[in-house]
Amino acid sequence: MPTRTGWTVLAGGLTFVLAGRLFGTIEFLVVGTVGVAAVGIAVLLRRLRPSRLAIARQLTPPRVPAGEAARVDLEIINHAPYRSPLLRLHDSVSGTRGVHLSLAPLEGKGGTCHGAYRLPTTRRGILELGPIRIDDVDSLGLARRSHRVETRVRLIVHPPLEPVPPIRVPAGDDPLLGQELKQSLGLSDEEFDGLRDYVPGDDLRKIHWASSARSDELQVRQFRPPRHGRLSVVIDTRPPSDDPYALDATASVAGSIAAAVLEAGDATRIETTDGRMTPLVTGRTQLDSVLEFLALLEGGSEVINGSVPNSPGTVVAVTADPRVATDAATRRRFAQRLRAAVVITVDTSNWVPGGAPARVADWIHLTGPGQLAAIWQLGAQTASAPA
Repeated sequence: MPTRTGWTVLAGGLTFVLAGRLFGTIEFLVVGTVGVAAVGIAVLLRRLRPSRLAIARQLTPPRVPAGEAARVDLEIINHAPYRSPLLRLHDSVSGTRGVHLSLAPLEGKGGTCHGAYRLPTTRRGILELGPIRIDDVDSLGLARRSHRVETRVRLIVHPPLEPVPPIRVPAGDDPLLGQELKQSLGLSDEEFDGLRDYVPGDDLRKIHWASSARSDELQVRQFRPPRHGRLSVVIDTRPPSDDPYALDATASVAGSIAAAVLEAGDATRIETTDGRMTPLVTGRTQLDSVLEFLALLEGGSEVINGSVPNSPGTVVAVTADPRVATDAATRRRFAQRLRAAVVITVDTSNWVPGGAPARVADWIHLTGPGQLAAIWQLGAQTASAPA
């Protein structure tokens, strides 16, 4: 179809043709005919020789903290046997106007070019990229033909994480924890539990030959499932902690703690007071599922769901409710309801870099980002109370 320029030339050409017929001026007829013919030929060429492109997109990195940019690399290959026209690409990005790129014509039969752009982020969420719309435009800009390439990727924009040292969590008296992790995560036996007599069907690789040589029967090494400490981080999503700005801060604290637990090799999950939760995960490779949960965290409920916390283990609660921070009785009831070993309150009314955090026994109070690593401790510690 004609572009805006094409429509202008077409309208002008028809005007000149009409004026030439009315006034009998051959020059007007020639100019008008040339304009109309140019637009017609441009539209015909775009229909007869459309572009045939393959586009590969690479996102680096696939997840970024809010406020940082990701790099999007594009590789465009021309599979048509002829030279491509001028190309205009529009990469759709959810929640934005998308990204526009212009490409010079590509040589036929495998002509390739590379393009890249930086995708800024403002707050956490999931950005969907794609599809890509391609506009074939003739050299004079009179006509174009559009088609789409269905290439899609997702960018996880998670809350910023603080570099908290690895957190070891006490295993406690949770006899099913090791078996639960083994079944849900495919963990192998790790802890030696003793020796027993060989039973037909046992794995011969588990025979302990030194002990077997000292006895009359074969001895087999016996293992028990690995024991991991488990930490549940419960985010308060009751008002006023369900405010988007408050959730940004509490999600950042919760994600930082979860990442430190996974770094230490223990198990963790993120829960909210309204009953949402991640799976129980362990290992650094499982962090993506936690960050995606935090990226999408919105809203909440006025009451604490009866199933929270969902399972045994150590619990840390994070809230932006000023009543929990200022009233000791409210804080104590909140901790008892969630079985929280530590309650972390964040002052979102003045959530800026700098300031002084504080800790009193099992309560941590934060006034800005970057304070958690210096004051974090899983256990009681005496410090000055926040003013």
